[in-house]
Amino acid sequence: MSTIEKLQHQLGTAGDESILRTLARPPTVFMIPLTVLLVFMFIGPILSIVLYSMMPSNALSLNPATWTVANYAEIIGGVIDGTGVYGEVMSNTVLISVATTLATLVFSYPAAYALARKIKRFKLLFLLALIVPLFTSVNIRVFGWVLFLVKRGVLQSLLGQFGIATPSLLYQEWTIILGTTYVYMPFMLFPIYLSIGAISDETFEAARDLGASRYMLFRDIVLPMSKPGIIIGCLFVFVLSLGAEVEALLLGGGSIYTAANNISYSFGYSQNWPLGSAQAVGLLIITVIAGIVILRTIDLREIASRGS
Repeated sequence: MSTIEKLQHQLGTAGDESILRTLARPPTVFMIPLTVLLVFMFIGPILSIVLYSMMPSNALSLNPATWTVANYAEIIGGVIDGTGVYGEVMSNTVLISVATTLATLVFSYPAAYALARKIKRFKLLFLLALIVPLFTSVNIRVFGWVLFLVKRGVLQSLLGQFGIATPSLLYQEWTIILGTTYVYMPFMLFPIYLSIGAISDETFEAARDLGASRYMLFRDIVLPMSKPGIIIGCLFVFVLSLGAEVEALLLGGGSIYTAANNISYSFGYSQNWPLGSAQAVGLLIITVIAGIVILRTIDLREIASRGS
């Protein structure tokens, strides 16, 4: 039974009185301030975006008779028949997000396994090396990549010392994927690291006592038990990559447009807030669908119980 199905079953069988009693006493009551804050800061802006997406102009109207779905029709029609930039923007966004997710998974999984199970000495240093970049602004890190890859930049100067001439490596699709892979790598690595680290030593010892080989240990224990970390990491990276704007703007140089760039353009340069809001709602729908698919494949209760 998936997490969503379990929650539906619980809400359907539990009485209103027992739910209210549970919410009104510690430790559940400690979560109420944060929940209220999240509702105010998340639900409010989302409702504003949805309302603006149905406005005929930048003026907000609460009269449903003035609402329109013309912006959605323009976006969906553009994606289907290829008119405008929406089809290209959507394909660029999905391609970059999927490629980033796969690249971070390929690079992160072996490192997470080594950190969780093999590396004992200098483990803290490796973890600090992975955490410290998170204390630095994304803009600064991406600008660093620009200076490294730009024409007559660091990379071309170094290769030039050996007589190797290369064209400019900036403003290409793969440089955007390089940037998003670098920026979002920790969001894939740490969930996998925590999943593998939660596997007890007794589990490995019992499997070895029963004659399991290294391949069988990985296939039957490590991979299945690290699956929640893999799925949560993929969800994090995919969703964050969908909204990656700085990487596409600086490393893509405006030659490749993504959904985040298009939304920013609509809200900024073109001052078409309803159209930008409709694009934002479309991106949100993709994110919600991805989240629902993920929640139906893993058991969050089982994951939470590992930390208790």
